[in-house]
Amino acid sequence: MTEMTGILRKMKATLDSPVVYELIFSDNKIVLNDYLDRSVSLDFTGNIFCIQCGRKTNKSFQQGYCFPCLRRLQECDLCMLHPERCHVEEGTCPKDDWAHAQCYQKHIVYLANSSALKVGITRHIHFLTLWIDQGAVQALPIFTASNRYQSGVMEVALKKYVSDKTNWRTMLKENAKPLDLFEERDKLLD
Repeated sequence: MTEMTGILRKMKATLDSPVVYELIFSDNKIVLNDYLDRSVSLDFTGNIFCIQCGRKTNKSFQQGYCFPCLRRLQECDLCMLHPERCHVEEGTCPKDDWAHAQCYQKHIVYLANSSALKVGITRHIHFLTLWIDQGAVQALPIFTASNRYQSGVMEVALKKYVSDKTNWRTMLKENAKPLDLFEERDKLLD
């Protein structure tokens, strides 16, 4: 039995057949596919460290930041949760800033089926891995926007008719019924 201690990061998924899942554990990448049909145990030590500054904290925010980093960093701005509030078109993000680099690039508005039909957005370079992360069994890009703000406005308009959430319980049960995403897209656009 191998025992390791370290800091756990977001799991990485790579599109392949089958999908390759890697657990990012401190400086190690552990290919989880190698552990299929084997018993694995993860024990939480009770220690939480900020993914930006490494500070020990009692609580993490927005997937791993301490409160001071949450307040200070552009990547923790509220527009990361609400792309329709993105500042990129207002010109208030400095051009050399992290947020500007993330937001001022093409984004895809898509329909996906992981637990039911949902709408979402992602940067054009991440759409396949995002769909894997979400457990999508089907996905269809429906618009390309030139930045995060524009894609967020489109998503908000579509959220009036279709959810932007995944029911993780249904997704884990693999009960998503096959959908004709082209037909769903056409109904939404009407």
